[in-house]
Amino acid sequence: MALIQFIVLKRKGKWAVKSADQERSFAAQREALHAAIELANECGKNGKPSVVLLQKAKNQFDTIWTYGESAFPPSKSDAPALAEAS
Repeated sequence: MALIQFIVLKRKGKWAVKSADQERSFAAQREALHAAIELANECGKNGKPSVVLLQKAKNQFDTIWTYGESAFPPSKSDAPALAEAS
């Protein structure tokens, strides 16, 4: 089964969460990351493996959260890693 990707990226001064069939905009990166993790968790609970990626450059992505491997909700100890993703 293919892994569903939720990509968090900055576009035109705003943050966006993009997946194959949708895109949502957010004012802040933390909001976008939180929404992406929520969406990925829901997909995972519905039997669709999912991952949250942060776009660092055109073809460079960091894995932020993976269903079944990462804690949900992310713990406070994970917060610095999410904050570094700016």
